Amino acid sequence: MLKHLFGREKNTMEYRDSFDPISEFPQLDAFWQTIEVSNGRFFINPLFQRKFHLNAPEFGHHWVSFYKADDGSCWPVSYIHAREYGPMILIGGVMTDGGTMSLMKEEHRQSIIDAGGCYYTALRHVFVTMADQCEAYMGLISNPRSMEVSCAAGFEKTRDEKLVAYFHKPATPERREQLIQAALRLGPF
Repeated sequence: MLKHLFGREKNTMEYRDSFDPISEFPQLDAFWQTIEVSNGRFFINPLFQRKFHLNAPEFGHHWVSFYKADDGSCWPVSYIHAREYGPMILIGGVMTDGGTMSLMKEEHRQSIIDAGGCYYTALRHVFVTMADQCEAYMGLISNPRSMEVSCAAGFEKTRDEKLVAYFHKPATPERREQLIQAALRLGPF
């Protein structure tokens, strides 16, 4: 059993067998939820096409963060695609809809920002929820802001300028290197 799942300065969380991941950000519970959906394309394809010029993937795990407005309507705001690859989970297809963010009630938007932002809260949720399904998470990041947020959430830079890794379970340096090499051999994911 892990002594600690997260041990970062910003958020330290003790590991428990049963855990409600959203409770890490209880101030958001009334209007912000990150959930896994079976068909990510249904919820986020227009946004995915604008950002990546492709359709959203149909495989893997689709994590969508929804904003619930005061009138009860829910809007998808951010998306994370996660797919299992051997002992790793590959994180990609990350995006946030700035247009939807601008429609939020100011106090709600500020609460999300104060908690670390859309991507940060969603990524932390994915890390906690999928922790028992992998030895490590890998991501490819090409922009500086995403790199900053990813590292704040738990990822660490590797010797490759775009590849980040999050080893949430104990791993020897040799094992870490094996997993990093396996991720690098994949190319873009």
